[in-house]
Amino acid sequence: MVKRILTGAGFVEGKTFKETRFLKPPQTTYAVYMDSFNRRGADALNLIKEHIYTIELYSYKVDPLAEDNIEEMFDILGIEYEKSERYWLDTEQLYQVVYTFNHIEK
Repeated sequence: MVKRILTGAGFVEGKTFKETRFLKPPQTTYAVYMDSFNRRGADALNLIKEHIYTIELYSYKVDPLAEDNIEEMFDILGIEYEKSERYWLDTEQLYQVVYTFNHIEK
């Protein structure tokens, strides 16, 4: 699901978005995502997998278009999400916006 959101928003897997981290970050706006999950079900069968995704958007300057594109994909797909305030990471010299959402697989 997260790859669908990011590619739909114009990011390219391996170039401008990756899971967990970039060893050498791109010199353009990029995203990193994390996926944690819970497994559950009934009668000792774990048939439901609930993903808790975090998308971290990093940019060297404020990039409202990238934010709008991600948010538009959430809206198109009908996914509820939380968005943090944009903040400046002084040690990295980057802006960061964090999106969090859940997705359930059956």
